[in-house]
Amino acid sequence: MRHSVDNSARRVASRCLSALGSAALGAAALFGCASEPRKTAREVTPIVRDVPSVLRGTIGAECTLVGVEPVLVSGYGLVVGLNGTGGGPYPVQIQSTMERELARGGIGKGGPLTDGPFAGKSPRQVLADPNVAVVLVEGVISPGAPVGLEFDVRVRVLPGSSVTSLEGGMLWTTDLHLGPAGTFGTARSRKLAEGRGALFVNPFAEPGQGRDAAAAADGVTRTVARVLRGGRVTDPLLMELRMDNASHARAASIQYAINTRFPPGPGDQGETARGRSGQSLAIRVPRAYRERTDQFINLLRFLQIDSAFAQEYAKRYTEELKRSPAMANELSWCLEALGQASVPFLAPLYDDAEFLPRMAALRAGARLGDPRVTGPLSEIALGRSAVSPSLRSEAIVLLGLLPSNPTVNATLRRLLDAPELEVRVAAYEALQERGDAQVARVTLGPGFVVDTVPAKDEMIYVTQQGLPRIVLFGESVRIRPQALVSAWSDRLMLTTDGAGSAGEAPVRLYFRDARSNSVIQTRLADDLMTVIRFMAHKPSPEDPDPGLALTYSEVVGALYQMQKQGALAASFATERDRLLAFLADAEAAGYATERPESEAKRAETIERARLLSPGRTGPRPTVPAPEAEPDRPRLVPLNPPAKGS
Repeated sequence: MRHSVDNSARRVASRCLSALGSAALGAAALFGCASEPRKTAREVTPIVRDVPSVLRGTIGAECTLVGVEPVLVSGYGLVVGLNGTGGGPYPVQIQSTMERELARGGIGKGGPLTDGPFAGKSPRQVLADPNVAVVLVEGVISPGAPVGLEFDVRVRVLPGSSVTSLEGGMLWTTDLHLGPAGTFGTARSRKLAEGRGALFVNPFAEPGQGRDAAAAADGVTRTVARVLRGGRVTDPLLMELRMDNASHARAASIQYAINTRFPPGPGDQGETARGRSGQSLAIRVPRAYRERTDQFINLLRFLQIDSAFAQEYAKRYTEELKRSPAMANELSWCLEALGQASVPFLAPLYDDAEFLPRMAALRAGARLGDPRVTGPLSEIALGRSAVSPSLRSEAIVLLGLLPSNPTVNATLRRLLDAPELEVRVAAYEALQERGDAQVARVTLGPGFVVDTVPAKDEMIYVTQQGLPRIVLFGESVRIRPQALVSAWSDRLMLTTDGAGSAGEAPVRLYFRDARSNSVIQTRLADDLMTVIRFMAHKPSPEDPDPGLALTYSEVVGALYQMQKQGALAASFATERDRLLAFLADAEAAGYATERPESEAKRAETIERARLLSPGRTGPRPTVPAPEAEPDRPRLVPLNPPAKGS
């Protein structure tokens, strides 16, 4: 009995000690937690942009697209093949930079160059050669430009340089780096592209002259030139989509929406959008949009993230388009971004009484390939509505985007005889893009073509950017009888005196080469195409037929002189030079965009940006203009008066 009581007491004592231990541990834990700072959830205020309610849910309403500005690239390069108008000296930093680059390229003692004009010469001797010039090379790369994309570059002599003319020169391969050009010893930015090719000097200048003599004669500079499609992207800058509010789930939704709307196509390397984190996505421009990156960027910005209800969004956008015509531009992009789901809702607006909604719908419908836009766009293109030539030209461009359709081609052919220059050229461009049989193309050299299109009114149209082209409007443009042309200080002379007694061709041509002083005399047929072929042809072992081997700019300059001196009945027109505008935009600091104060100002800003966009389709032609200043083209009448008049 006593033993049982003792065991019971021990059990009670054990329970008391256990309870005291648990209490002590609990107290210790309590006081220990109290000694550490308490963790509280951080409050994050989400960013909500002030956008119209109809645009909410689009990528542009929640994200910022980085890398969409034109990119300035530049570098110091070497022009060879001049006619004694080059040579140094140059600033010390540039001299040392170019000597180093030439040595790296194999110029100098022990180098691989064993023949040619620079064989055995040191880099310093090459730079002192009067047929060589060190130049500043500049270009602008369009946003998201992929590898291999070609662009124009501008070439100009260095300030204070003794180089008098770049006419006839060839730009050696030049590395083009991000931003302003740097010299050896300074920090070098990333290399994005290369530039090389034949120089395009003002085609209305007189080749073979130095700067001082030529400028005194016609006021045209020869120390600024271009290489048409001479730049090539080698290491592009990718675009990035940065989200206002970090969210892995939302980033995944955006990535899915983009890749669904822009799936990989032929030549694409990977998906269009690739998530980096919950904050950003890398964007690759699809190959199908490489020549129209501005269109891709706008579609991306106005793409609806939630694509499951595309028809509901299309209905909402078209209803808002009728209520708010001032938002026509944005809503047109929204509808196009939705894809084919928008087409049934767009069709009723093709004949809307309000012009802005109607044009917005037609723009989206044409880009989506809806053939029902053909009639309304044709009415605008043919001028049956009271619209400006620029809007008619836009309608022509949109018609050119439509699938193969004989009715569209017939309308475009009618417009080749329009009195407005811009309309005529837009019609030609659209027909050429559609592969119409009325446009016949002849290639006369690397990247140098001549197109002929039938038209009642004869015209010569030349491009000054992109692919070098001469376009002959007319059934068969011919040189007038009894014509007399003397150009380039009588180094080029042309007369038409009728066929000789032995049935000789009616055109007599005389040319003296400014470099070799050799003389070529021949007779040619009086059709302009034959004359152009002869002027451009360069004899070779494979094709030894005679020719003058003139550059594209020299051929254009010769045609201009022929028209100016009355040998051609055709008018003469040239494409607007947009390269200088792009360079000015790229050099501007910040790319800040001001919010217009009024709807009219806002529309003006949108239109100006659209017209200056590097990827804009459609030409912006003007009459020819000698460049009075390197940075400011000057316009002259279509048929300028002869000297002294």
